[in-house]
Amino acid sequence: MVSQIPFWSVGGGAVFVWLMITGKTYEVATIYRMQRLFKNLIRSTILWSVVVWACIGLFQIAHFTPRLGVVYCAVALVLTLTLWRLVAFVFLMQPRLREAASSRVIMVGWNAKAAHLRLSMRRDLAQLSEIIGCVPLPGGRFASKPPPELAVLGDYSSLPALVASCGANSIILSEVSCPAREIQNLIKFCQREMIGFQMVPEYFPALNSGLQIQALSGVPLLSVSQLPLDRTLNRVLKRVVDIVGGLVGVCLSAPIIGFFGALVYFESPGPIIFRQRRTSRSGQVFQIYKIRSMRMNAEAQSGAVWCKREDPRRLRIGTFMRKYNLDELPQFWNVLKGDMSLVGPRPERPELIEKFKDEIPNYNARHEVRTGLTGWAQIHGLRGDTDLGKRVEADLYYMENWSLFLDLYCLFATIFNNKNAH
Repeated sequence: MVSQIPFWSVGGGAVFVWLMITGKTYEVATIYRMQRLFKNLIRSTILWSVVVWACIGLFQIAHFTPRLGVVYCAVALVLTLTLWRLVAFVFLMQPRLREAASSRVIMVGWNAKAAHLRLSMRRDLAQLSEIIGCVPLPGGRFASKPPPELAVLGDYSSLPALVASCGANSIILSEVSCPAREIQNLIKFCQREMIGFQMVPEYFPALNSGLQIQALSGVPLLSVSQLPLDRTLNRVLKRVVDIVGGLVGVCLSAPIIGFFGALVYFESPGPIIFRQRRTSRSGQVFQIYKIRSMRMNAEAQSGAVWCKREDPRRLRIGTFMRKYNLDELPQFWNVLKGDMSLVGPRPERPELIEKFKDEIPNYNARHEVRTGLTGWAQIHGLRGDTDLGKRVEADLYYMENWSLFLDLYCLFATIFNNKNAH
């Protein structure tokens, strides 16, 4: 089936090459918009190729060389479809057409999530929705002040008249602190006027991209759907990539580990490979392997602490290894053993997790997947002594938006991005 074709091998590969050429680290939304563009292009090319080849066989077109014909059809279709999509995009992006096709949205209430939603809608050119204004919640209050350029259309009681006068197509409730009776009345009003109703959830601060409504004996329940890596096929694909990547990594890194291990031993005699307890998926504890970058018994007095810039415990060669992630090379063996994945949230020590899980919101949610050599947080410079809250946010974003293409992007971006390495 066309829907099962691994588009990341062609379309995703083209996006990947472009990202690597530019040498930039992009937001995940930008990557997925580009990925979606190539995905649709590849699907369209395959479908039209089948139609063209079927017509050639049906009408028995003479002087058709199969191999050259396949190449000719594929190239011609890619160019034609790309040109057609470009022309259609330019045409549809005309201000008048875009305004006519856009859904006009009124926001009830205003808070940080509403501001983020408005910004995302403006950035996504494929999103034909526009927040034309807002109204306060019952009682005339806003959780935060709306931006000056956004119109406050009136009070909540005048919402029915505002919908009619503004030609609104949808209402979004930004806060569920609104009284339950008012929410029910608002839903009934939207159903009666045949306009859309949406609500921004507040009770799912983590893993909230997969919320879904389920019915239990006729009672609707809001729940968190499966993460991409909860699906068996995705786990198998990721594990296959881990095994292949781990084997290649072990073979290629063996001489590098030997060379830097010798330098470590000359500077500080003792074991070359450093073992440490870390936590992976579902709280499983394992022994992580590293090339030792610090002097012997570096934490004998301080206990479990993070390495900082200009840390006096580091070896001279250790500073160089940490900058280019060379001390992490033995972890390819952890990947082969199944303790870790090539890409995922970085594993942390159990002693520090006991502290962080009470201080950092949603910290333990990152352990829903296997930890990794590198990850979305690491390629954005969130490693070492950096904001742990932002790092957790980046890890959760990766978990919710996982794809094989995203893993490949993270792997190669790690090579070119050593921001905040120390």
